[in-house]
Amino acid sequence: MDYLDQLDKMFDTKYRLVTIETEDPLRVEELISQLSLFSNKAYYHCLPGQGMYRFGAAHIKIPRTIEPKDLLNHIEITRHFGVYILQDFHPALKNRQIIEQLKNIINSDIKKVVVLLSEQIDLPAELKPFTLRSKHKLRDTG
Repeated sequence: MDYLDQLDKMFDTKYRLVTIETEDPLRVEELISQLSLFSNKAYYHCLPGQGMYRFGAAHIKIPRTIEPKDLLNHIEITRHFGVYILQDFHPALKNRQIIEQLKNIINSDIKKVVVLLSEQIDLPAELKPFTLRSKHKLRDTG
């Protein structure tokens, strides 16, 4: 099974919060971008302070998605399924309101998958039961 199949299966599980810890977030982002080309799912990406965009349309930023609270508000009120890749979002998890917003998204009637992508993620204990955790390790070539 290749990485694209593994990622696709991760996003199709019952878990609505996925963490991917990796030494190379750019590589995982590239894999998700490839996956989005052959999928009927809507994939979105967000870097801190830059706003969210849909894969394949990086030049079109979604308004009011720069601040963590605004970003999660957007995801929460969206009325359709999506996979939301939040890269280096973990510092925002120190904020109680952010944790509550994530729990609202996780428990929503509309299925959405929030993916936290970073080198290391210190996940609050109360989110762990709702989370599929993954570590992406680069293979040694030498």
